[in-house]
Amino acid sequence: MTGALALGGCADFPDLGAAVSSRAQNAPYPRILPLDQLLAAAPAHMSDSGLGPLPGRLARLRHQARILRSRPVIDRASRARLQAALARHR
Repeated sequence: MTGALALGGCADFPDLGAAVSSRAQNAPYPRILPLDQLLAAAPAHMSDSGLGPLPGRLARLRHQARILRSRPVIDRASRARLQAALARHR
């Protein structure tokens, strides 16, 4: 384990500065705007709610959550085994 850590210290790290263009490095920080201004400037192709495809995705996730809540996490045999193991260690 120590040898692996020592070898890792010998590695050359990539020059991350080269991955960012000079234009990006010299760009000003983005302005922070209130949410209502951002939503007002949203592209026209977004849905009326301003959330694009998110409402449909949210509905699907909620449906999946309802299905998962209706099912037991573990089967009866596994639950009985776990309960017996807990009883032995009390």
